[in-house]
Amino acid sequence: MNIPQQLISIYSELKPRLDVVEQRVAASLLTYSRENMLPFVARIKTIESAAEKIESGRYRSFAEIDDLVAVTLVVPTLRHEAEAISYCQSIFHIEEVKLRTSVRKPPELFRFDSTRLYGFLPRPLGLDVDDQETIYEIKFEIQIRTAFEHAWIVATHPLTYKTDVVDWKRIRLAAQMKAAAEQLDLSVLQFEHLADGIVEAPFPDIQAKREIVQLIELLGRDSVIPSEANPKDMSRFADNLINLLRASQKKTDIHVALAAIEKQLRRFTLETFPRSASLLQVCMGILQEVGLISGPLQRYSCHVTDHLLEIFPGVRGLTPVFEYARTKAPSLEEK
Repeated sequence: MNIPQQLISIYSELKPRLDVVEQRVAASLLTYSRENMLPFVARIKTIESAAEKIESGRYRSFAEIDDLVAVTLVVPTLRHEAEAISYCQSIFHIEEVKLRTSVRKPPELFRFDSTRLYGFLPRPLGLDVDDQETIYEIKFEIQIRTAFEHAWIVATHPLTYKTDVVDWKRIRLAAQMKAAAEQLDLSVLQFEHLADGIVEAPFPDIQAKREIVQLIELLGRDSVIPSEANPKDMSRFADNLINLLRASQKKTDIHVALAAIEKQLRRFTLETFPRSASLLQVCMGILQEVGLISGPLQRYSCHVTDHLLEIFPGVRGLTPVFEYARTKAPSLEEK
């Protein structure tokens, strides 16, 4: 598109400061996004997009364009939105917050309505407040989207908004997909309540996982397993224990294995429980010691460490063993 020379001049003059603002905003949000495992995207509006903004007729001056620098922060669910807003307000000078609920829309309409924050980089003390040429005078936008909402925007934006095709059916479909995204967000918020309404079908693996979790929680309450020895993810622990049993040449029934694990673990106390090995390693040592698993295991590498061998010497016979050396080991398929 043809860009007016006046816009080219002002944009060229402003671009270096936009770059700095984008870098500083992104750097400020990087730690928060990493700590909370939240994806975020930062961008500077192109001169073509700025021209389209001007031609929308919604702005009376260049200074009113508030998203030349924009960041999208993706949160897991709507429940996490307030925390993200609070964090942004703590590190930036946020001038305005437009919540998704603040936009008037009829109930049958489904369109973009993410929460948006508008603000500035915090001005250092002592900087001349009348200086209009600094990076601290450039307003930026922070969009806070849920994961489902972000997926909808990324998938449909180039198909219905930034496209040469004008088609009622495509716009209608995008709105239907937005409705589906909202429904998914609502389902996550009401997850526990909705799950209670699901009619459960029998499935042995789920029952086995449930019994493993129940046993570990019981042994914790009975002061057998210390709290610091509990797995980070109980569901993952149950999966790993089931995979260990299935990989053994001895196809031990889960109930037999759990009975043996409980019996042997109850010989420990909070003081004597082995803390130099993980709970799964301890269970592996017990199962090998009582003859319920044996090697070589199929498509499973045993996590055998020196500390585990001191407690359960017999696990030396469990193969293959996970290698800590930084050389490429043969794949399980190759073994």
